[in-house]
Parts: sequence; C-alpha cells; structure tokens
Amino acid sequence: MKTNGVKIFACYTIVLFLCVLGLSKLFVKAAPAAEPPVVSEPADVVAEPEVKEILPEKDPPEADNTWAVFLVNQKNGLPADYGDNLETALVYESYRDYYMDARVQKYVTQMFEDAQEAGIDLVMVSAYRDVEQQERNFRSSVQDRIDNRGMTEEEAYEDTLSEVAPAGHSEHNSGLAADIMVSYMTDMSDDGFKDTEAYEWLKEHCADYGFVVRYPEGKTRVTGYKFEPWHYRFVGKYYARYMTEKGITLEELFEEKHWLDEEGRAIYHNFTDTAEGPAAESTVTENTGEEDPERSSDDI
Repeated sequence: MKTNGVKIFACYTIVLFLCVLGLSKLFVKAAPAAEPPVVSEPADVVAEPEVKEILPEKDPPEADNTWAVFLVNQKNGLPADYGDNLETALVYESYRDYYMDARVQKYVTQMFEDAQEAGIDLVMVSAYRDVEQQERNFRSSVQDRIDNRGMTEEEAYEDTLSEVAPAGHSEHNSGLAADIMVSYMTDMSDDGFKDTEAYEWLKEHCADYGFVVRYPEGKTRVTGYKFEPWHYRFVGKYYARYMTEKGITLEELFEEKHWLDEEGRAIYHNFTDTAEGPAAESTVTENTGEEDPERSSDDI
C-alpha cells in the first residue's frame, strides 16, 4: 500500500510540475514584446543665412564732375605719374600765381567773384603743389619738431603726420584743393579763420561751386587731420551739396556708398575706374609747383 501511495504522490507531483511549466510558457507568450528604444532623430541643421554681397552704389545721372570724386588721404595715395598727366590753369594771382586742375578754374573764379560782390575779400594762400614740394614740406616739418620742440625723430614724424600729408597723399598734389582765407586773416597757426565772416560765407556757399570744407570741425577721428577751416576741396556740385546737407566728410561718403574695402581703400571712384572728364575751357599755363615761402604753418 505504501508503494502505491508513493507512486500516486509522485504522479501528482509530476502533474503539478507540468501544469506550472505550461502556465509559465503561456504567460511568456502572452507578454507583449519589449518596444525597441526610441532613437531621437537628429535636429535639422539650421542653415546660416546667405550673406548678400553689398555692391558699390552708382553715381546718379545728375551727378556732375564725377571724375573729381576720389579719396586722397593716408590710405589712398595718388598714382606716381599723376602730376605728369595733370593740366593746370592759373586760378588766382597775387604776389605769386596759384594753379589748380584746369577743369576747376571756372568754378574757383566764379566763387571768388561772387564773394567779392558780397563784400568778402577772399585770398588764396595755397593751391596745387607737386610731390617734390610736398616732400620738402614734410621733411621741413619733421626737422622743425626735432630742432624746436625737443621731439625725437620718431615722435616728430608721427606728430607731423597729424598735420602734414606725406608726398603723394596730399590733396594739394591732386590739383583739386585750395587753402582760402581772407585778406586780414592768413595765419594758419590756429583755427582763428573760423570766426571770420569769410568762413561763414564759404561754409554756406562753397558747395554751390562744387567745394566742401575738407577737414571739418569735430571730424579729426574720421579724416585723420585737425580742423582746417581754410582747406577746400572740389568734388562737383552734386556731391558737394550732398555732403554739406548731410554733414559728412569725403571718407564718410565713400563708406556710406560702399566705395571702400575693409582696409579703408577705395574700390570705386578710384584711379582704375574713374573716367577722365574733359578739361575746362581755360588757358593752361605751366606750373612750377613752388610753394609760398611766407606760409607760416604746417598744411596738409
């Protein structure tokens, strides 16, 4: 009997084991398969906005004498042969003769005549000078600082640059600049000319003849030179009036019109793409480029 009981117990045990095993397989089959991990898609790369090239503005049709619109400063010099191709004409006579580019003769003459009618006795104290004279002026100014101001040669050179342009970088070398004052005020040792009636007249009217005050007050950081109320530069009537109305310098005009590269050098209205205009009707006279020996101050 015991043997039968053991057998029965063994059978029950086996049956129970098989039942448990079957149920476990059933649950395993019924369990949902694990979902694969979600892999996030990489974010779209945001494309950088396309940078459009800013092109230089063109001169408007009404702009006159655009051949005269070019920069002469410490970053923009004149071509080495500029003076060889320049025709000059007599624009003012006193105890010496003054010359400028022949194409501006009629504008200068008219300005002086109209000023005279308004009771303003303008005088010219400097105009065109060649690069050799400019070089002499620069060297003389450096030496004066060494001899009379106690500067080292390096200090004298740097200080001279703030008042005198190197040869080939002076507006006077272009034939388009003139220093204009009044009969009772020709001293350039300070800016006293700004307090004269003549300066007020010139400041108000010079643009009508195509001229601008080239180195205005408060613009030293832009032009690189101190205020010179006597220094006038021809750029044509359109741009002279434009600059005067906006209160900007020639450097600022070039920047506004995108005519400069990142280094401040002209890429438009430079000497490779500025058309030569016809010479003004005038009597062209040989110019020695000699400077007034009695001038009492440094000049650009």
